[in-house]
Amino acid sequence: MKKLKNKEKKRNNGITLIALVITMIVLLILAGVTIATLTGDNGILTKASQASDKTQIEEEKEAIKIAYNGVMVDNEGKGASATELQEELKMNGYNTTVIDNGDETLTVTFESKREYTINSDGSITIEENLGTVVEGVRIPEGFYHVEGSTVTGGLVISDVEGDDLNNTKGGNQYVWIPVDGILGEDGTIDDVKGINGEKKILLGRYDFDSSGIPTEYSGFFKEETPEEHVESRYANTIAKDIEGFIESVRKNEGYYIARFEASRESSGKAESKYNKSAWTMINQPNAATACQDLYEEINSDLMNSYAWDTAILFIQKYGESNYSRRDGKLISSSKRTTGLSGDIQLNIYDIAGNCIEWVTESTCSTYYPYATRGGCYAFSGGNPSYRHDNKTIDTSTGNYISFRPILYL
Repeated sequence: MKKLKNKEKKRNNGITLIALVITMIVLLILAGVTIATLTGDNGILTKASQASDKTQIEEEKEAIKIAYNGVMVDNEGKGASATELQEELKMNGYNTTVIDNGDETLTVTFESKREYTINSDGSITIEENLGTVVEGVRIPEGFYHVEGSTVTGGLVISDVEGDDLNNTKGGNQYVWIPVDGILGEDGTIDDVKGINGEKKILLGRYDFDSSGIPTEYSGFFKEETPEEHVESRYANTIAKDIEGFIESVRKNEGYYIARFEASRESSGKAESKYNKSAWTMINQPNAATACQDLYEEINSDLMNSYAWDTAILFIQKYGESNYSRRDGKLISSSKRTTGLSGDIQLNIYDIAGNCIEWVTESTCSTYYPYATRGGCYAFSGGNPSYRHDNKTIDTSTGNYISFRPILYL
């Protein structure tokens, strides 16, 4: 009888265990079905997000129509300027940027980073393929936000999905430089005291005094426009579209700079990757060529003076307040591979140390027309804001001059 009871007990235990396993399998299946129902391309959450996006798009388009028609009525049907439309939208409670495209169309950009084009007949079209938005920053198509990076700590993007802050996936990485306005532009602070006192990041060209305080730059170095450029001046390079860059910054409230000094891709293009040999022994025009047209959907170029100086303001605001005066030679005694010099601020490497870097700035000298920026391991006295003039564009320009690209939308 005792043996029979033991067998019955074992049988009951066995049934209970099987039932538990079956229950767990059923629960896992139900959980999988629930997750699939909520997520995925046709999931409830995805459809809810899409519906929300569509609603917001319709609201923004309707706001444009109301503002546009209001301006047209005020002007007795004679048209609407970018300034008038932007002011009308502001009065109606919308913070936008409106740009005249010069072809009888206007482009309106909302805080959502969506772009709408008002055509000559008054119809409205929405710009597609604008990428995602993280913390108000547009992540362009083909790029991915690197987890763990924030705007105030240096928001990083990579052209390889799943890349991390250690660059283990080997993608090209760039850091977002947020901008509050354009120096001297209407509606922004154009008093240089405001720049330091209120820590505003205004796109501009700056000089920095011994305390690191910025003042508007107007000296021996300059950022040329195509109209000012003299081709015979040793063929030094200029920014491919400096006005387009400034307009992009105005519209998108920032730009991207390479996280690392350039290394060389097999195709001859500039990379921005960790622990690679810094690309030296290259002249200024060739450095510009290596930076241009890196991607199809986004503009790229060699770093210009606006991008360089404004990046220093960004570091001063959220990183080291006196960063512009940091001595580059103290970082290392010899050239290192990218990211290894010990100079890092807000996820940006090697501006104070390692190599000095080519930019599209030039000088007023015919003998020393080429500009480099930043600190360098090879000599003392250099720092992030330092401007150097150079006299040669030979490829044998030294083992201490590198460069980095910028991206703008």
